[in-house]
Amino acid sequence: MKTENNRGKRPRHRPKNNLTGDVIVPPRLSAEGDIDSSALADLAVSDAVPATWEERAAKAWQYYVSEPIVKNAINSWRTFAIGDEIQFGCDDEDVKWEARELAAKLKLNAFVKNMILNLLVKGECVGFQQTGSDGDDIEKVICVNPNSAKVIYENGELKEMKQHPESAAAGEPIDLPLDRVLHIKWDAQPYSPRGNSMVVPAFESIELLRDYRKAERAVAKRWTTPLRFVQVGGQFGQKTIIPDQRTLNSVRDMINRMDLKAGLVVPFYVKAETYGTEGQVLDTEKKIREIKEDIIIALGLAKSLITGDGPNFATATIGMQKMVIMLKEIKQAARDILNWIFFKWQDMKGYGEKSINYIFNDLDLANEVDIKKLYIELYDRKLISGNSLQIKMDLNPEVESANLEAESKKGVDVTDPRIIIDMVNSGIMSIETAQEKLGLDKEKNRPAASADWPYRPPSLTGSASPDALCDECEFFDSENNWCDAQNGETRFDSRACASFNKKTKEGCGCGR
Repeated sequence: MKTENNRGKRPRHRPKNNLTGDVIVPPRLSAEGDIDSSALADLAVSDAVPATWEERAAKAWQYYVSEPIVKNAINSWRTFAIGDEIQFGCDDEDVKWEARELAAKLKLNAFVKNMILNLLVKGECVGFQQTGSDGDDIEKVICVNPNSAKVIYENGELKEMKQHPESAAAGEPIDLPLDRVLHIKWDAQPYSPRGNSMVVPAFESIELLRDYRKAERAVAKRWTTPLRFVQVGGQFGQKTIIPDQRTLNSVRDMINRMDLKAGLVVPFYVKAETYGTEGQVLDTEKKIREIKEDIIIALGLAKSLITGDGPNFATATIGMQKMVIMLKEIKQAARDILNWIFFKWQDMKGYGEKSINYIFNDLDLANEVDIKKLYIELYDRKLISGNSLQIKMDLNPEVESANLEAESKKGVDVTDPRIIIDMVNSGIMSIETAQEKLGLDKEKNRPAASADWPYRPPSLTGSASPDALCDECEFFDSENNWCDAQNGETRFDSRACASFNKKTKEGCGCGR
């Protein structure tokens, strides 16, 4: 029987290496590997604009709440267009005060501002009217969260709207009656069921801005918390120093107790290296400034308002005109909201023939003021009508005509003493009426007659002919060119005033 003795034989699968002896070959790696796919997930570039409207609206609202530049831009649009308070006028005085009471009860100023805010940030706004039990008045207006409203459009008309609760446990969806619902979409076609947020074009720039902020924080942490290594011992020329635990503790205590403002003397075998502060620092300030400008442009504001510069004056003027037009579009959306409320209220109260005007306390831009001055000049030259001028001034011609008619019936109330005196001297007003307007006692202020100048009240009947001259009046002193009635200098060929009293033959000085 033959036995095998493998002792002293070279293994069959062990390779030979003359330098290091035996070498262990690592196992072959599979193609899949065990790499964690989530390790670099934060660095992956994802789509900044969500696909669904609900996600876009929620993301736009998040940016409005958390990003100061977005909040400032949206609030600027809303403030420029609406102002701090909305006033109401009407061609009927009683209806005007009832409309103002309704606005105060419904808190229309806050309601319109919230609706416009949702319109610009989320792309649409939804309003709901709550009427009384008798159906003859509007009790409340509610600004509905557009994210909770599900709409159905057919051929550009709203057919159904339901409000869904935030959680399924809160209850079933609620049907909103279309006759009490208002749905306004921003920057969308009539057939589109949803509007488009003003913040959506800035999504990419906002994401990039946040990435740069993360980079800034990372650089700040790297510079404020550097990583330090202390080497004790090692190879120094032909000598190798191996420190013991006592030496390591001594060096550690020495470094911990050192004064950071002074130097520290250490043995030659101690070497300290700091990692984290080397290399070029990322300059993010310029990049962030450029991204902020991109966000401002995406939100519709003129770059010259933010940076203070522009290619030339003409380009800046065009940008301002574009902003004025956009402000008018926002203001028109506010008018639609108010019309939705007041038209329904007028039908309930029977005021359908009355015209209610909305006055916005907005901020006029410089170019807008110049345009209004131009319209006034065109009206003065009879190139445009009064109605066109009022429409350009955001006024209602019907309301203004009714106000003018009401003021004309009251008459003109003159209170300026100088105007009253001029009217008395011109014969338009009597002395008694002037005394009443000035609050003077007629008995104490009755003029007294004198020998030199017997007082005669001014002629209010037009006794002086239109062609009468001062030379024909007995109050005229031809030697001194003096009028005793007016107590002032005058000329003989001046037109006679209301105090004219024709000279008699005895006093004319002609000798007849």
